[in-house]
Amino acid sequence: MSIHSQKNDYDLIKQYLGGTQSSLEILINRHKNKVFSYILMVVKNRELAEDIFQDTFIKVIKSLH
Repeated sequence: MSIHSQKNDYDLIKQYLGGTQSSLEILINRHKNKVFSYILMVVKNRELAEDIFQDTFIKVIKSLH
C-alpha cells in the first residue's frame, strides 16, 4: 500500500491540485465501485452506466480546477 493511498480524500485532492496526478487515480479507484454500482442500479443498462460514470468523473475533475 502506497503512502498516498493512506491519505484522506481532502489531502489527495490538495495533492492533485498541486500536480500529483497519481492522487486523482487513487481517488477514482477508491470510489469507482460504489459510484458505478449506484449508477448501474438506477439506469439498469451497463453501457449507459459506463457512459454516465465516465461523464461523472470528468465533471468532478473539471470542478476541482
